[in-house]
Amino acid sequence: MTEPSTTSFFAPGFRMNGDIDSNNDVRVEGIIQGNLTTTKRIIIGKTGQVIGNVKGSQVSIMGEVVGEVIATDITIIGETGVVHGTVLTNKIKIESGAEIEACIKKYKEVSEAEVIPSKTKNLDFTKRKEHVLPKPELAKISMEN
Repeated sequence: MTEPSTTSFFAPGFRMNGDIDSNNDVRVEGIIQGNLTTTKRIIIGKTGQVIGNVKGSQVSIMGEVVGEVIATDITIIGETGVVHGTVLTNKIKIESGAEIEACIKKYKEVSEAEVIPSKTKNLDFTKRKEHVLPKPELAKISMEN
């Protein structure tokens, strides 16, 4: 049996300095200075502001985020949403009126094989030949009236 979905709610007027790590849905209407991470959904409401990185499966922004937004599923930036930073997401929906000053990239899961450096052959750059390029010749152009 699955547990009912719960939401951690940070009300207007709430102010926090520090990171939040949750397994619940999270709704922010206050101000958080720090990173916000959950395995579920994040909603930054109209009065919400996060100054830090935000990571969740679904991220909806109607307030402001200054930092990196990572959504493993979808990012929705509402008409009142403001994003300054980077957005990594599989899908994105941007409503008319949203203010975005961000680099938007496709989210990609990184496997362990990509993280662990592969064994590569050591290259000896001391034996490289230098290629000498020919000097460019200036064209002689006569300008007659």
